[in-house]
Amino acid sequence: MDKQLHVLISNDDGIEAPGIKALEETIRSMEGYRVTVVAPHDQQSASSHSLTLTSPLRILDQGEGRYAVTGTPTDSVLVAMEKILRSDPPDIVVSGINHGPNMGEDVIYSGTVAAAMEGTMIGLPSYAFSLAEWGPKDFSGAVGFLRRCLPDILAFPLPHGTLLNINIPSRPVEDIQGVRVTRLGNRVYQNVITDQVDPHGKPYFWIGGKGPTWEQENGTDYCAVEQGFVSITPLMIDLTDHELRPGLKVLESDGIL
Repeated sequence: MDKQLHVLISNDDGIEAPGIKALEETIRSMEGYRVTVVAPHDQQSASSHSLTLTSPLRILDQGEGRYAVTGTPTDSVLVAMEKILRSDPPDIVVSGINHGPNMGEDVIYSGTVAAAMEGTMIGLPSYAFSLAEWGPKDFSGAVGFLRRCLPDILAFPLPHGTLLNINIPSRPVEDIQGVRVTRLGNRVYQNVITDQVDPHGKPYFWIGGKGPTWEQENGTDYCAVEQGFVSITPLMIDLTDHELRPGLKVLESDGIL
């Protein structure tokens, strides 16, 4: 009998979010996989790749191979690897399904992507899945896509230091037009910080705004999703701009300037 692939699932919306439950139930129902869920205890959206360094972390047993961590998505993956699954390490890390898109520059802020990125840094093939609709309630289309395409996605050999960021359009699976391999798009936020006044008449500010608009560029994650395609964008841990390095050599010197 072939060895089952051990999948570590995490997210940034919290362990009780419908998206992670849909992902967990889908993978558990597929042959060849076994699942452990280690996710934040509560909402951690836009936490990026932050670690909790100034307060203690706690592991809360949720039963049936499910654990909540009182920290960030990165904390959750790290705690899973170093403590919960130390004697039974996973083969891959899957993060999501996020409640909303993670496209363009938003991947920098995303806790969903950060959980997958932490898996990549540990040396595991890692994947971030998002449903590209704000406040989604129906994950059936995403589940249908995963049932049909997840084995092929996981079978593709990823280079070291690379993860896949996958955005699924929010529509019935039969209406999904296909899959496109994309690059990150460019988004423009308007009115990002709004002015508010509390009941005591004192001003405060709220980061939120009206949501992004996107540059209409073919080949981007945004355009693919807008056209009804699943977007698969390969991301790298290495943030070095290798094309710029040779030109910057003119700034090199020896000794004290």
